[in-house]
Amino acid sequence: MVRTLDASVLPLSSVSEAAQPEELKAPPDSIGLCLSGGGSRALTCAMGQLRALHDLGLMDQVFAISSVSGGTWANSLYTYLPVSISDSDFLGEPVLDPQSITVFGSYPTALDQLPPNSLGWVPTRLGVLRDLGEILKLKYEWKYPNSELWQGLIGHSVLGDFGLWQPDKQKGHFDQHYFSWTKAYLQLPHGTLARNPQLNVGDFYTVERKRPYMVFNTAMFIDDSTDADLAPFEANFMLGVRQPFPQAGSSTIGGGFVSSMAMAGSYLKDLGSSNVSVTAPAHPFTLADIVGCSSAAFAQELEETHPELEGVVPRYDYFPITNRSTVPTQLKRFADGGSLENLGLNVMLARGMARLLVGVNTDQGVRMEDGEIVVSSDIPPLFGLQPYVKGKGYVPYAHDSGKGAVRLFRHNQVFATTAFTDLQTALWHQRCNKLPVVVKQSLTTLPNSWYGVRGGDQVDVLWMVNDMVESWWDQLSWEVRGAIDVAGRGAFPLYNTFTQLELNATAVNALAHLWCWNLASDWSPPGGGSSNASVVRSMFA
Repeated sequence: MVRTLDASVLPLSSVSEAAQPEELKAPPDSIGLCLSGGGSRALTCAMGQLRALHDLGLMDQVFAISSVSGGTWANSLYTYLPVSISDSDFLGEPVLDPQSITVFGSYPTALDQLPPNSLGWVPTRLGVLRDLGEILKLKYEWKYPNSELWQGLIGHSVLGDFGLWQPDKQKGHFDQHYFSWTKAYLQLPHGTLARNPQLNVGDFYTVERKRPYMVFNTAMFIDDSTDADLAPFEANFMLGVRQPFPQAGSSTIGGGFVSSMAMAGSYLKDLGSSNVSVTAPAHPFTLADIVGCSSAAFAQELEETHPELEGVVPRYDYFPITNRSTVPTQLKRFADGGSLENLGLNVMLARGMARLLVGVNTDQGVRMEDGEIVVSSDIPPLFGLQPYVKGKGYVPYAHDSGKGAVRLFRHNQVFATTAFTDLQTALWHQRCNKLPVVVKQSLTTLPNSWYGVRGGDQVDVLWMVNDMVESWWDQLSWEVRGAIDVAGRGAFPLYNTFTQLELNATAVNALAHLWCWNLASDWSPPGGGSSNASVVRSMFA
């Protein structure tokens, strides 16, 4: 039995005090992809967006993928996809002629068909009743504590069919695999396996093919007070809170990263400048744990509606990097990444990414209300504004810190407020003209100590906002439009995050086809202008 681990540690001082270490810097002019939260809808949008980038031959130029919640469901499976499954089976084949789509028939044009290993099967396995049934099995048959139920459900319903959740019935039905980067990374001289001879490659889920650098985003409550703030918690084979947060008083948190295998263990001692000894966790912190944390909004919903599931929101032992030798390991409560910053954008800016494709995979369409252009609530806080409130418009956080969930977004500003109007106008132009709501914007970052963004960097952002696109819809046959309306309960493409967690093949295929067409087709507006694909290619020029 493994009792202690030798884990890598990467301490970070405040971004204003020292330059970032090379391990956390993106190469110059790097391109990143952000996949927002939003449950099954966000996963399905991401499926179409990844499919489009593969079809355009651009995925190899993407340096990193940052994701939140439902976007992390897609990102984790894409990143760790077993080599036995092809990307075309997993993401699906592009169908760039809407007129060729049928209700029934053969793959890939028929809406009712999904390949055996498709990412699109995941939403078909989710749903309130099905999820509750699986949770009750975990609780009463497998004796999972409440704090492990949501992660177990994620393992079973999201990761399991792809071989990325393998519960061991001899060890409490818990998955016994850590997760890391590649096998070569684990086997480096003086690397993870060399320092931990009790472990071997088979104890880890690893990245089996060329993939962008992955960043899975969740959030951690700074303390247990009722008005506690959230700290951004990012994860891959190293994880933690980038910035030191003295707001927690004597229990300062953050200040760097530690190997993901050390998560939920307790700090013992330093082993030189870049390694620490920790107690091994009761069972490995596995992919189901980090993916469950990233999508913990659903756990919060379960906890609030089912008293017998109190404590289902993920909680883990955590030790700060900044003062690990003086602050005891503490049990910390985690929140959905979208409870803080739902696009996964700020963490990419902290790494110095110069070009970002941002999937705003929302259920809030762009609209006009009381003379104001209303956009997804995920966007305004990045410009220092509260999400739109009827009768008030967009209230600057500088004037009002907000209440409840809105208050938690007040630390998110990374762009000048004056740039928000230009984005509103551009998004509304696309929506009014029945075009893909895809807009390119050049921005300058503002310093943000909450996320470690240094400010003053020029960044190009391609905002990819989920919304109806009549120029695609109008090319479908009436039978196909009817089938999509029925499958999506009239909500296409803005499927509700919570009430439409379960989607059938027709609903999944329709949304994925829309997003692949939005980005990869050679279609151009009838009045002239750039094709959908050329807009995307311009980000890679």
